[in-house]
Amino acid sequence: MIELLTALSVGYAAVLVIVVAVSLIVIGRALWSVAGSLGRIADGLLVVERQTAPLSDHVTALNDGLGQVAAALAETAEHLDVADDELAGAMGERRFSAREVA
Repeated sequence: MIELLTALSVGYAAVLVIVVAVSLIVIGRALWSVAGSLGRIADGLLVVERQTAPLSDHVTALNDGLGQVAAALAETAEHLDVADDELAGAMGERRFSAREVA
């Protein structure tokens, strides 16, 4: 009986070692594949970085210009708000504030 239990235990241990080894091999292959994909992505990002580097100065100038446009639009909005108030007063209408409308 002891010999049978010993043989079964050794067999189970051998099967367990084989299953763990196969699992680790499968995981290793999957990780190798992922590493290759990540390498290709990194290479692609380097190409994109190299190709977009000349845009840096242009983007800065564009941001500065858009900042000026935003400031001008804010000033225009203030002027329109004042004009709206004056027209509403001239027409005898009640002017709703932004808080009341929202």
